[in-house]
Amino acid sequence: MKRFRFRLEAVRGIRDLAERRARERFGLAQQKAAAAAETVRMAKHRLAALGESLAAARTGCFRAADQAGVMATLRVAERGVADTTRLLGEAETARDRIREEWLVARRNLQIIERLEESARHAHREAADKAEQNLLDELGSMAAARVAPLA
Repeated sequence: MKRFRFRLEAVRGIRDLAERRARERFGLAQQKAAAAAETVRMAKHRLAALGESLAAARTGCFRAADQAGVMATLRVAERGVADTTRLLGEAETARDRIREEWLVARRNLQIIERLEESARHAHREAADKAEQNLLDELGSMAAARVAPLA
């Protein structure tokens, strides 16, 4: 029996490479989204800390000059939260798009893997059948050589 040879091995190699690259891009996009989420968390924390300091400053003596500066700083912090939230949304959208690309590449690779598995199975069955035919033939020849004992 001939040795098994999968004729689509080159296609499998190309699709495997494409799937690995897509998986790596997805990992990078996942890291970028996590970093953006951390940036949003830090910006919200800074905004909350600034709000707490503003509330603490209001308990004392009111100074209009300080109030105007604190409010401007508060608006900058709020703008920073809005900007980082927008960037987080963009990173998550890019991550989801890249994830879909990776899933498509994975499905394409799995198709070739299933074809290879079915080809291997068919080759194995043909080899088993050929071996069984050979054993049957050897058994028949041995039985014909032995003289009947009666």
